Amino acid sequence: MKIELKKISFSERMSEETNCFAADLFINGKKVGYVKNDGRGGCTDYHANTSCASGFTRVNIELIAEAEKYCKTLPHNEFGEQTLEDVINDCLEAYLKDKAEKKIEKKMQKEYLTAICYGARIKGGYSYASAFWKDYNKKYVPLAKVPLAALQKRYDDIKLRLNDNDVVLNTNLTALGIQI
Repeated sequence: MKIELKKISFSERMSEETNCFAADLFINGKKVGYVKNDGRGGCTDYHANTSCASGFTRVNIELIAEAEKYCKTLPHNEFGEQTLEDVINDCLEAYLKDKAEKKIEKKMQKEYLTAICYGARIKGGYSYASAFWKDYNKKYVPLAKVPLAALQKRYDDIKLRLNDNDVVLNTNLTALGIQI
């Protein structure tokens, strides 16, 4: 059974003890209801859509009931038997983690233009350092404007200092002519 959240609206500002969010609930690709949590430590609520014709409302309620039964067959979590609420919260956590990783990746792609980044991928992101190239005015210089010989020397120096778990993270160096 495929349980998904779509159109997630998350508010970090309103999240006090739990995540404050609202989303559409999809089961097996069909929108059956909505979920929400007010962020004050309470449960995540889920409800069937009731704004459609009565036949569809019954079907939505039945699909949610099937999903609740299905979740009880999943492996236990640290609190015991899984519930649909647990699966919904896991979907939200996966969404938030993916969003955070995309934000970090976007930041790093921007840094790759002016620095050689090196370090290690860790759970939830990267642990890395950046060797920026600055001009005499202490402004960042795009790596594409740095002489190739100087850039290659900087890359080789960084490579020599790396720990066993560290790597150069840039994805643009071969395009710039660096010998990896």
